[in-house]
Amino acid sequence: MTSLPRRGLTADQLPLVSQTLRLVCKACGKSHPYDVGAIYVWMPEVEADPPGSCCGFSEYFRCRDCDSAGPWEVADALKLLGLTLRSKLKRGDEHVVFATPEMFDGTIVQSPAMGEEHLLRLIEQEPGNAFLCTRLGNLLRSCRRRSQAAAWYGKALVLDAADIEARYHLFCFAVDDNDQSTATEHARLLVRHLLEGHKTSSDELTRGLAVSVVDILRRSPREVCDAFVRVSRAAAAAPEVTFIRTLLEAEGEEDVIVNDAAERLLRGEAEAASPPLSAVIATLDDDDGASIDLIPALRELVEREQLDVRKLTVAAAPGEPGRIGVKNRHSLFLIDGTRAAIWEVRSLRELFRGDRTPPPDMDRYLPEYDRCFFSIEKHVLTACDVEGDRTDQELEAIFSALRRRPDGKNHFGPLHDFLWQGTALTLAMHRLSQSEFESIVGQLERSVRKWGLRPVSRNYVRDLRERSAS
Repeated sequence: MTSLPRRGLTADQLPLVSQTLRLVCKACGKSHPYDVGAIYVWMPEVEADPPGSCCGFSEYFRCRDCDSAGPWEVADALKLLGLTLRSKLKRGDEHVVFATPEMFDGTIVQSPAMGEEHLLRLIEQEPGNAFLCTRLGNLLRSCRRRSQAAAWYGKALVLDAADIEARYHLFCFAVDDNDQSTATEHARLLVRHLLEGHKTSSDELTRGLAVSVVDILRRSPREVCDAFVRVSRAAAAAPEVTFIRTLLEAEGEEDVIVNDAAERLLRGEAEAASPPLSAVIATLDDDDGASIDLIPALRELVEREQLDVRKLTVAAAPGEPGRIGVKNRHSLFLIDGTRAAIWEVRSLRELFRGDRTPPPDMDRYLPEYDRCFFSIEKHVLTACDVEGDRTDQELEAIFSALRRRPDGKNHFGPLHDFLWQGTALTLAMHRLSQSEFESIVGQLERSVRKWGLRPVSRNYVRDLRERSAS
């Protein structure tokens, strides 16, 4: 037989192929046909070795008479020769692979069953070795003995909870089974251990595993993603939860997101580095609408707390059940989705800047003020998410009060104070004169009044939700 290259191949890299070959069990001498899977042929160490002495098989099987794992001798050498010649002539044919099936330690095995016995002997010598348990799990998984593989992965994690290779495969099993709670738990721990710098036996495998985890999480169903959001405040601060939530919220080109996140994971960075504030503002200035121009006090807070100005909003503090609770409207609780900070504001009037006159046709939503309208109206929707949709009449009265007496006494309850805070953030992020402010809030007041078709109606908020959805 022509000499063949001796390329090593580990047992868990075996392709799935089904074909029958008659073999002789060297333990008992009995001969039977077996589904051997892919056939591995390699160069003999001694040239005088008979044909068929240097071949192995990818399928798991044992002797039908004595239950031995092997070794084996090929009874039909001519059939083996024909299959080998066909594979040499036909590219991509995996029925015969010219490689050596090796274990992790270089041991050559003819079949997965022989590999299993080899690993069991090693585990008997080192019962506390998690690495060996994972190797056996990999071997059994490769020949579709999943329940046995899962058991050995589980033993590996008992011995070493940070064995990321074992946990990764259990994570994949749970995803395949649609076991959301188990998949979520494995994902958290897997990300945690990767962030902490735990690795597999090779850097290439570790990176491939990190990319795969990130990709699976990005493609997770909505309910799985929500499980990472619905966590306690203490759990939300954990680096692994921060990483996953940041990953799920990322927007842009999918391949770039996955690769960047995998690199961060391997570097131990739970959050993506925020771009310089000047770069963020420059990007926003390229769009239509009033440009971002933070007042110095807010700019200092954003830079100190590393807040993402693109996602900055006022959080609605809970009060009585189903109500917003604003204890002090001058203390704004700002959030950007991952970080939070308190910002103190004395009055709206101190936030007016310049003396620019608004356009004469401010009886409609002008594009150059889109960001300002959106900034205020998104807080209206936040309030309605907490308290239920507010009436057109109630919102008209609040907008009217904000326009006429921006810092006047509150006669409308916590909703007025919360919208006062949302308006303060809008003024702090956009350079608006008092005249521009009055025109913007006046347009909101007119818009609500237009929708108030009955003594009690909620048409404005309904329209606002439809516009936000589109």
